[in-house]
Amino acid sequence: MHEDKSKEGFRLKLTQYLESNKCRKTPERYAIADIVYDTVKNFDAEYILGEVRKKGVFISLATVYNTLSLMASAGMVRRINVNGKYCYGKGTDAPSYIHLYCTECGKIKDVKDTQLPEITMTKRFGKFSASYAVVTIYGLCSSCSRAKRKAELKANILARERKIQENKKKKNNIGK
Repeated sequence: MHEDKSKEGFRLKLTQYLESNKCRKTPERYAIADIVYDTVKNFDAEYILGEVRKKGVFISLATVYNTLSLMASAGMVRRINVNGKYCYGKGTDAPSYIHLYCTECGKIKDVKDTQLPEITMTKRFGKFSASYAVVTIYGLCSSCSRAKRKAELKANILARERKIQENKKKKNNIGK
């Protein structure tokens, strides 16, 4: 069966989930769904709240969290816990992800990994049945690594210059 990847298909999936779970179909939920559909990168509830309010829909943060939770249950978004803070990514089309989390700037990059399912899904965890895996790797993104290298290089140059100045002062004091 062909899965509809359009915004209408996304809304339809939400409608089907809400109906099958006897949840209310509110304009606020659909406004949130539209923003989620249009968002390319990972996002948090505060981002969605701001974007929905820009469209003139005034809702609470609790409504956003509740809707994102429903959408996660429906498989429309995936919830990512990084350092105790939840952010979300659109869709669950790949069974396993690796999240690269920059400890400096907080940027998260998703990497679909084909070997992760082999490693995690074939492992037995007692009577627990795994359905997908998410791995978070902490480190520095390329931008932060580059900035750190530049700062270290600059610090080394300044340290050398200070040492040269100190040596000049010592030579001057010895010659007097």
